[in-house]
Amino acid sequence: RERERIRLEDRELLEPQAAKSLNRLGWPRAYLDFETIGFAVPQWPGTRPYQQVPFQWSCQIEEGPSGEGQVREAAFLDLSGADPRRACAEALVRELPASGPVIVYNAGFERSVLRALAGEFPDLARSLNRIARRLEDLLPLVRAHYYHPDMRGSRSIKAVLPTIPGGADYGLLDEVQHGAAAQAAYLEAIDPGTGEARRAELEGALRRYCAMDTWAMVVVARFLASGK
Repeated sequence: RERERIRLEDRELLEPQAAKSLNRLGWPRAYLDFETIGFAVPQWPGTRPYQQVPFQWSCQIEEGPSGEGQVREAAFLDLSGADPRRACAEALVRELPASGPVIVYNAGFERSVLRALAGEFPDLARSLNRIARRLEDLLPLVRAHYYHPDMRGSRSIKAVLPTIPGGADYGLLDEVQHGAAAQAAYLEAIDPGTGEARRAELEGALRRYCAMDTWAMVVVARFLASGK
């Protein structure tokens, strides 16, 4: 009732339970986001119609508490037009920390991608399933414990980020500002008719967008953990 009263008054709300949940997590922390494509007509052997195939991921790796540990990005992007799954899975196993939480925004999606990769590549399955078991979801924490009137009822990270001190606006990105645009950019980039210069532009836009998604999670998590 108190939360609803505050919302009706259009006031910001941040509850301390979010900080308690986040501060129990260990280090290092990996913030992971996938970009996927689903073809109506499968393009690669072993895939099915509309299967979400990961062609890109970004991961911000935070070594310690804010102000004490550095953050570095690991990333993967395949614009060759070939089936990207094996290279994607190998890069995940190679680049992500072997321990610590893997923080995501909507764990159901990332978990499904990881489990699909594990099912496809038995030699990598143990490592991929370990990553899946380490997932920690920011979205339920935001839904339960944070509200700002500028979010206009949305809990998407694109709505949350601009309401947080030090946050940014996805509108500052160039042509890739959301998932549908990322899929369109990928399709254009793998088209044999796309020139080298244009492909390089698309690659840069895709990398900036996916990195924005994972950096946004770092900003949101730090804010929630601060309790203020």
